[in-house]
Amino acid sequence: MSKKRWNHSMQQLAVGSLLAAAIVQPVNVLAESAPAVQKIAQEAAAATKADAGSSNALARMVPLRTVAEAIGAEVEWDAENRLVTVTRGINQISVKIGERNAKVNGIPSISMTEEATIVNDTTLIPLETIRKTFGVSIEWDDANGLTIDPSDVPAAGSHFVYLLQSGQFQAASRMLSDKLRAGLPEAKLAGYWTGNTGILGTPKRLISLKREITAVQRNVLLGYMTEKSTPLGIAVRFDANGKIDDIFMPLPRAGDYNEPDYDKPELYSEEEVTVGEGEAPLPGTLTLPKGEGPFPAVVLVHGSGPNDRDETLGSYKTFRDLAVGLAANNIAVLRYEKRTRVHTLKSALHPAFTVKEETVDDAIAAVHTLQKDRRIDAKRIFVLGHSQGGMLVPSIIESDTQKSIAGAIVMAGPSRPLEDIVLEQNKQALAWAKEAGQPTEGLEQQVKAMEQQVALLKDPQYSTANVPKDFALGNPVWWFDFRNYRGGEIAKRQSTPLLILQGDNDFQVTASNLDGWKSALSARQDVVYKLYPKLNHGFVESDQPSTGKEYALPGNVPSYVIDDIAGWLTGKN
Repeated sequence: MSKKRWNHSMQQLAVGSLLAAAIVQPVNVLAESAPAVQKIAQEAAAATKADAGSSNALARMVPLRTVAEAIGAEVEWDAENRLVTVTRGINQISVKIGERNAKVNGIPSISMTEEATIVNDTTLIPLETIRKTFGVSIEWDDANGLTIDPSDVPAAGSHFVYLLQSGQFQAASRMLSDKLRAGLPEAKLAGYWTGNTGILGTPKRLISLKREITAVQRNVLLGYMTEKSTPLGIAVRFDANGKIDDIFMPLPRAGDYNEPDYDKPELYSEEEVTVGEGEAPLPGTLTLPKGEGPFPAVVLVHGSGPNDRDETLGSYKTFRDLAVGLAANNIAVLRYEKRTRVHTLKSALHPAFTVKEETVDDAIAAVHTLQKDRRIDAKRIFVLGHSQGGMLVPSIIESDTQKSIAGAIVMAGPSRPLEDIVLEQNKQALAWAKEAGQPTEGLEQQVKAMEQQVALLKDPQYSTANVPKDFALGNPVWWFDFRNYRGGEIAKRQSTPLLILQGDNDFQVTASNLDGWKSALSARQDVVYKLYPKLNHGFVESDQPSTGKEYALPGNVPSYVIDDIAGWLTGKN
């Protein structure tokens, strides 16, 4: 729970740093375009005599810039050489006016059915050339312009971002599902976009596209360079009906993850599953040992922030390491995308969104998912929570009204209130800056501001029904519901066996939190504690004091941690 990640997580809860949009009918690119474009299209159709119902449909000429930019491409015009270059992701096409040959990625590889031409200062080329070069499913109609096949998720997603980029918020809003549009009308959508891009930078050049299919959504992961020359990732999520279900931004850059030595694919299989029911289920992965079940199983519960199912942090994938390591020990593992990552905007629009909706309910739903699987031993289902997820383990157990959880594991779980941990992290950042001789004015102001916010949060006169006017931490319902939370005070009344693990080289949740758990649970005899000297917050070894910088370097959960967990789960230690 680094300061940077925490601040962004709370911003997402407050302003909904995800978008959602959808396409039921083909998207009309010219919905808000100037009438002049339609006139050009009609002239082009007349010039090429290409009729929609004729055999010359593939030769239909279209305004290159209009079509290309509408699917996220960048268009450059070289007046001296009368050359147009269009770039979209890793693909590029170059066409010269008056010629039929086109270069794709620098190689002459397309012979167009008609030569490139200019009508009223607009370059026209055959539609099929654009289709082939960029692999898009699009059509052109002289009267209505361009339409995109709803199944073409990359084209539809990049078009949605194009509409937002160009300020066509009415057209973009029409792409949203009915329910999402009700919570995010045009004005709100515009405010969301301009507010976030004002901070993150406005997308200018589309540099990558990746299609992603889960049990819940069809996604396109778009990578842009902004006007600040910084990268920006955006995930546009579509539901099963072709509606854009949500958008997640900024999408973190992938680190250089290395698979651990104990990852033996021949010992397990993985399958896509769905956690929860209703309008907003979560996609997940069930890692199953090879052989005959039923197997004991563990549900992995994320820390703070919009985490993915692997709990990716820099070059770490802590949850993936745990899943493959435990599966090799004949223990099944269920991990899933966190709600605030998959349904972030819907979460932000929820009027009473708390940690219960964010974490607790989904952990219980994951337990129920395992109970329904005959390959799983329903009497040996455990929960493992990391960081904020570990902090909430007692609340998850308390919500387990069916007594389905056989035991639980807390990894780097704070024993003190989250607001205190965050203030501590801010002060640590200031101390590091002073030690390094760096300017500290900004950090000093940030610490002072955080101290003021924590004081407001602690003040008993304030509540969700009486929020102070200058409260600035984000969603007040979330914070005032969670303030002063101490998991140990709940766990001391419980009897579900616990294993509490802590890294001694963790600057985000320091080892002193382990002492907090021990103190709160001193009367219990069914709790095992373990402190690991070199492990940081991601449960990866670091020989140097952890500062978070080492997260960028590949590292894995050590095998001895896997062995300790597996031994406790199976009763061997």
